[in-house]
Amino acid sequence: MNEFDDTQMKFGFATHAVPWRAMSRLAPFAHTPQIGDLVAAEVLSIGKHTTIEDRNGVSVHIFPGDRLVGAFGNRYATDQYEGYVPTELREEFDLLSVGGVCGQVVSQHTSMQSPTRLRMLGAVCDVHNRPLNQSQFRLQRRDAGSTCELILVVGASMNSGKTTTVGTLVRALSNAGMRVCATKVTGTAAGKDGRYFASCGATRVLDFTDAGYPSTYMLNLHELLDVYGTLIAHLQDYQPDYIVIEVADGIFQRETRMLLDSVRFRSRINHVFFAANDSLSAECGVRALSALNMPLRATSGMLTQSPLAMREAEEATGLPCLSIPRMLSGELLPLLGLASGVAVPRASMLQPVTA
Repeated sequence: MNEFDDTQMKFGFATHAVPWRAMSRLAPFAHTPQIGDLVAAEVLSIGKHTTIEDRNGVSVHIFPGDRLVGAFGNRYATDQYEGYVPTELREEFDLLSVGGVCGQVVSQHTSMQSPTRLRMLGAVCDVHNRPLNQSQFRLQRRDAGSTCELILVVGASMNSGKTTTVGTLVRALSNAGMRVCATKVTGTAAGKDGRYFASCGATRVLDFTDAGYPSTYMLNLHELLDVYGTLIAHLQDYQPDYIVIEVADGIFQRETRMLLDSVRFRSRINHVFFAANDSLSAECGVRALSALNMPLRATSGMLTQSPLAMREAEEATGLPCLSIPRMLSGELLPLLGLASGVAVPRASMLQPVTA
């Protein structure tokens, strides 16, 4: 058992919810790793990730021989890595993300370098030598009420423009005098998106790491709904007019599909925006979401870089396709039942969800 010298460690963003004072000792890993277990590791070789994002979201370079603290988790990234928590103790494993999520890569995009490789140093423990797991420091579980309207942003795939759409919605509503919070319900630990939402004017931002998980890939539906409900409930403490929600990856990804198929999840959503790469994915996504009776308002995302693609999408879906300038110019507000920043009766806007 070793005393924990945090001055010799670089801490990934995945550990940000764990108080400094809780991390006291380093001990040999004596159990099969579980999602959320805090782990100390030495960098053996540099691959894809040459930096990590620290607890404050600052990008920190890493080098062979550096010591890191991260958390075991799974990774689903069609443009990067597919990775999992090891099913047995391993001396070596991979850095799956810039936020310090660790695991074993099993497949990767052809454009990706090999992952940065790590060597196990031990489990991060408390003062009583008990191994720490991120879930011990999660927000208190609570059920979400219905004190504000919820805007859901989903997309065709990774990098389809969901995060930019969320941020732009936050900006447009904030500019109209609305109080707005934002959350990312699924994904892999990283602070960049949350900081973007905050810079766009979100009063408060939370994500799944605040609910106890370094990543959400391979969680079951009960766990996903627990994350969703807890985050919404805590954001409602800030009395927002709107909460804008991002769900990661595309609508056919495992966790995204599970949430969209859940009546409990859909029943509280008041407005939906679909981020697409092109007009074909816009039409497919709108068709799939319409089959679930979701209250679609517009498409957006990467396709808005092309006026031609926007016109194609509008013709194919029958929905407006909103670029950043169009959202900020005021075209968004009538879609939400707002006029010149003043709320109007919304009863006709809210489409009920049926099983």
